[in-house]
Amino acid sequence: MPSILFSGVYWEMVSICPVEEDECIEYAAETVSRGGVIIYPTDTVYGIGGDPFNISTVSRVLHLKKRVRRPFPILASDTDYAFKLIYYSDVVGELARRYWPGALTIVSRARVCVPAALGHRSIGVRVPGLGRLRSLIDMAGGYLIGTSANVTGLSPAKTVSEAVLYFGDSIDLYLDGGLANGSPSTVVEVGDGYIRVLRKGLLDTGLIRDLCMDMGLDYYE
Repeated sequence: MPSILFSGVYWEMVSICPVEEDECIEYAAETVSRGGVIIYPTDTVYGIGGDPFNISTVSRVLHLKKRVRRPFPILASDTDYAFKLIYYSDVVGELARRYWPGALTIVSRARVCVPAALGHRSIGVRVPGLGRLRSLIDMAGGYLIGTSANVTGLSPAKTVSEAVLYFGDSIDLYLDGGLANGSPSTVVEVGDGYIRVLRKGLLDTGLIRDLCMDMGLDYYE
């Protein structure tokens, strides 16, 4: 894979590959499957991730982000994979129908056991809008840790160069997709008879309010 010499605080070698190239997507999927950590572009901001069911990978991402609380969301390649993680309901199904693939993370009751860093009784799941990323996730087994590429407390990376400044040569592969949108996904919690907005993001929360009105649900922010 191609590598470039990057000059930051010090000189280091990092592996960067354009997301448009099929061989880069395949290599990234192989990297995830063997327990590696990658930086990747999304339809929102750049993400850092790997196999969410590999405890060592999850621990490594936690260490890189310097994160001790708040579980990581999971990206799924499609709705079928997503609904293997969370229980299906009419509300979850309607949210998925309207806003997936896209910039909405749905937090709902988990139907599988996952590492504690990803959740406990509930999991945040999203099907991203970027087709190349969905292909990567599918090749890697259907799932990818979906947290933003940044050290906790700092702004998410909007370019691969910003991600390199955060993580340097501690990442196995960087996928370069140019300038990202810059806004994170909107995060909602689906409960019994309500939807609560946990984080405002790229998807307009007015759309969520409208859905609640259509389905007779309580709406909270």
